[in-house]
Amino acid sequence: MPVIAFAVFLVSTAIILAVFGLVARSTNVQREVNYARANRLRLLFLVSLGIILLTFLTLTLPRLPYPVEASTPERVVLAVGKQYAWSLTEGTMPTLANWDTAFSPVATVPVGAVVEFRVTTLDVNHGFSLYAPDGSLMAQTQAMPGYVNRLRVAFDKAGTYTVLCLEFCGMSHHRMRGVVEVR
Repeated sequence: MPVIAFAVFLVSTAIILAVFGLVARSTNVQREVNYARANRLRLLFLVSLGIILLTFLTLTLPRLPYPVEASTPERVVLAVGKQYAWSLTEGTMPTLANWDTAFSPVATVPVGAVVEFRVTTLDVNHGFSLYAPDGSLMAQTQAMPGYVNRLRVAFDKAGTYTVLCLEFCGMSHHRMRGVVEVR
């Protein structure tokens, strides 16, 4: 897929440079402008651009990485960050007052479930990132104090998924981990 995107970029760049060159070259000679023809050419360019953009929209819209259904998720995991830990719970939202009793670095969800992570933090900004068992980044969102971001993920395969912080939050940032067990 990256090769196709790069090829589209190169072709688009070549077309833009060719048009720029033709327009720049045409200004060397003084001549009378046929405004009716120029307006038809502008209209043709606008329609062509619209068709290209609609084509790309039609091809890419169905491939959005988010579940289409707006139904209630099968599981809700409360992901709360606090330097230097992630608490992943399904019951009570951890706060500073109940952190010691409500804290859990592990959440267990069933295979095939659509899970909604409600992500927030109690101190500073953190980056909530979810990594597949093979180490590839599956999803990420920002964790901010006083705000809850919702991130829906469908787990198709069993395994151990790792939650890491993607925003440097201090000296022990590298130790800020959580685990989602998919069984």
